[in-house]
Amino acid sequence: MKRLPLALLSLLPTLALAHTVAVVDMEAALANHPNTPNDRKTLETTLADYTKERDTLRADLERRMADLEKQRAEAQNPMLAPAKAEELRKTLEGRLRELQEAGRRAEAQMAQRSQTLSEMERSFINRTSKEIETHIAAYAKEKAIDVVLYKNATPYVKPDLDITDAIITRCGGTPPAKDAAKDGETLAPPAKPNFSLAPTAK
Repeated sequence: MKRLPLALLSLLPTLALAHTVAVVDMEAALANHPNTPNDRKTLETTLADYTKERDTLRADLERRMADLEKQRAEAQNPMLAPAKAEELRKTLEGRLRELQEAGRRAEAQMAQRSQTLSEMERSFINRTSKEIETHIAAYAKEKAIDVVLYKNATPYVKPDLDITDAIITRCGGTPPAKDAAKDGETLAPPAKPNFSLAPTAK
């Protein structure tokens, strides 16, 4: 069997990988998809509702704690008869347990709200990502593109291989102006909701 010339052997990996390749910036595609503004508005409205609910729960717990402290001070009045003082002490213990249980329920309620908000955001992203991927597949088929990679996972790519703007337009969005952001700039992460019932610092 004849051996292939060394020069030809060196070309075989290149020939094997001779595919048409393109890249897509999924963050940019998501940010400029028509779904995104309404999704963000829904998330912001939901977050505002949950924050109002948290503040109401916190204010109620703080009011009840203040009342309990006032009653505790009254129960420590040395002028009270021992029997009356003992009666007040037992009453306060019962109310304290009720307040602690109310606090646990409120914390669990707000933890559920936080989880719901996270799941809502995740469902929005997944839905829109699937829509974008469908358009990518159709575009690649039309343009005879063999492989489409995520731009953010690619160290370098020639600008003319970037089909992000075409995909954004195909999804019904408007590509961002080229000078609107520096190369490599990423979207700032969304603020995480804080549903803790602990008093905020003033």
